[in-house]
Amino acid sequence: GINMNYMEFLDYTDKYDCPIILVEGTRSLPEGDRHCLAAIGERLVKELPNAIFRTGNAEGADEAFAEGIKKIDPARLQYVLPYPKHRKMKIEECSYKIALSEMPSVAEERAVYHTKTASPEYISMLEKRDKIPMLNSKSRYILRDTIKVIGAAEAALAPATIGIFYENIENPMKGGTGHTIRVCKQQGIPIILKKEWMNW
Repeated sequence: GINMNYMEFLDYTDKYDCPIILVEGTRSLPEGDRHCLAAIGERLVKELPNAIFRTGNAEGADEAFAEGIKKIDPARLQYVLPYPKHRKMKIEECSYKIALSEMPSVAEERAVYHTKTASPEYISMLEKRDKIPMLNSKSRYILRDTIKVIGAAEAALAPATIGIFYENIENPMKGGTGHTIRVCKQQGIPIILKKEWMNW
């Protein structure tokens, strides 16, 4: 990742009319850190009036960031979901939401390609997903993570501008968060990890 201080982050996002900021991370969020994520969500939504905040609506870090944003302006939250009713209770009516299954198949195929390139460990799962229902549901989560980054023009979803992550310290590159970070790197999208933004 790159070390970006808060001023550099503001300068970077300022170049975009409507920056799309990914806010997400591990499900296993220590309770003691939860308020930090909500606080940065709240601060960014106040200080970046044109920004849209994109999340995958998982429990843990995704939810904590979203809590802070929701407090100020839930209409600027954008949820990219594995399936339409995913954790529906957590989403305000005015927030934008779109599920993988609501996108044209060309968007999914593109996501499959970028998922395989970023995380070869998912290749066999993706190739067997049409035959094995359990793999199909697992695939949806990982493809959703890819689409959060690359967007889907067919669904009017722009690519992410920058990603702010609360990663797992022991193994930052594991699971969906690690995969999303790899896709950002592959797409040349800057990422900011917690040791950096927690100092903001």
